Amino acid sequence: MTVNTKTRAGVLALSLALTTAGAAAGASAAAAGTGDAKVVAALDAVAKPLASTSPRGGMRDLDAFGAMVAGAKVVGVGEATHSTAEFYTLNHRLFRYLVTEKGFTTFARELSWSTGVRLNDYVLNGEGDPRTIMHDEVKGPYDLFDNQEFLGLLTWMRSYNATHQAKVQFMGADLLYPGDVLFDKVLGYVAEHHPDLTPEFTKLYEGLRPTTPNAGEYMGIALSQPLETRKDNARRATEALKLLQQQKAGGEDYPWAVQHARALSQTFTDFAFDQATAEGRRQAQEYRDTALADNVVWWNRTTGHKIQVSGLNAHLSYTPIDTMFVPSPMGGILRERLGDRFLTVGTSFDQGGYNFLIDKGECPAGSRPAERPLACKGSVPTAGADYNEYVLDQVRHRDFILDTRTAPQPARAWLAQARSSRLIGGGFWSPEQATKVALGKSFDVVIHLHRVRAAKLLP
Repeated sequence: MTVNTKTRAGVLALSLALTTAGAAAGASAAAAGTGDAKVVAALDAVAKPLASTSPRGGMRDLDAFGAMVAGAKVVGVGEATHSTAEFYTLNHRLFRYLVTEKGFTTFARELSWSTGVRLNDYVLNGEGDPRTIMHDEVKGPYDLFDNQEFLGLLTWMRSYNATHQAKVQFMGADLLYPGDVLFDKVLGYVAEHHPDLTPEFTKLYEGLRPTTPNAGEYMGIALSQPLETRKDNARRATEALKLLQQQKAGGEDYPWAVQHARALSQTFTDFAFDQATAEGRRQAQEYRDTALADNVVWWNRTTGHKIQVSGLNAHLSYTPIDTMFVPSPMGGILRERLGDRFLTVGTSFDQGGYNFLIDKGECPAGSRPAERPLACKGSVPTAGADYNEYVLDQVRHRDFILDTRTAPQPARAWLAQARSSRLIGGGFWSPEQATKVALGKSFDVVIHLHRVRAAKLLP
């Protein structure tokens, strides 16, 4: 999405870290050659081949990945772009492996909590149409997630549950859309267990329900409200949460009702920051990643489920690799909360395609129209010599998995140094943008792919 801080689309792009960073030159390959050769030799010694990114077929090549995961209970799997087919199918493949071999049961995504509730109802019970849910709520800053590869994961989860007693579940960890389902569940719980409080909760939530099922349209409306109105909305949603927390638990659904109320409070609190200012945007961005981590930890501790978390590399990194848009990444917070029970994976690629959003007009030069309006397909060439991807792509395996924690010297020193890497959120890649990443400080594991293609957007 084109960043424009004077428009609603721009505000969402800022709060969602829909940023891009890409290949460009600098040092020449010849100048870097001698040192790179030693680094590549060291990486060769520990890199494990990845046979495929397809979720179908054998998975024995992932046993090396399973050993890297070891006893972790939460595994983050980042994506170098928000709309590349292989990053979705890779996430799907890794989840199948972790379900089968490591007892994982929940797939979490950088999507709103309410979207997760609706998709989980489909995954568990076959309720609803995932395409409809995606077309409704996977919009605005999430628009590029509405693709065939992501739908393939959801339909596999549903088919798995239809034939297995131990169920897999879907979780939305994010906060940017307060869907109707959350109000319904909180008010339904109150009506059943504390009916005398129904009028008070109804008054607190008055006017807070979305007026449209389209998440992008709703967020535009919500953030166009005066700041004082948004602050009052946050106050009321938080007051409802506190009131529910003060009540005696009424059955097994009590913690879930509280969490649904918490998700509503998170949304309106995030909207209450003054995102017209740099400081307000920073506060909203920090709050968002804290909420992402809070929700993942809550799910893990409440259900006992092992979780795979999917999102942009910038959110799953231990260190801020996109300081303007993700100043306090969820990955670092999860590490603080969970210790070695959390492991994070970063992904990279040498060349290939991705989708991006535009506000209006035609796709820029070098790209072409995607499957639906205001979306385009872009591509990037092989990485420049001063990029992490340049060295990674010289490793003897076309695609591979690398444990940064066990890499020998001089690879370990190379991994500890920050250099340019591609990070493509929702916008068009351009050489002027760059993100500095020290792979060894940011991720426990790196999965590198040689060539990728744009995801197939659902029309």
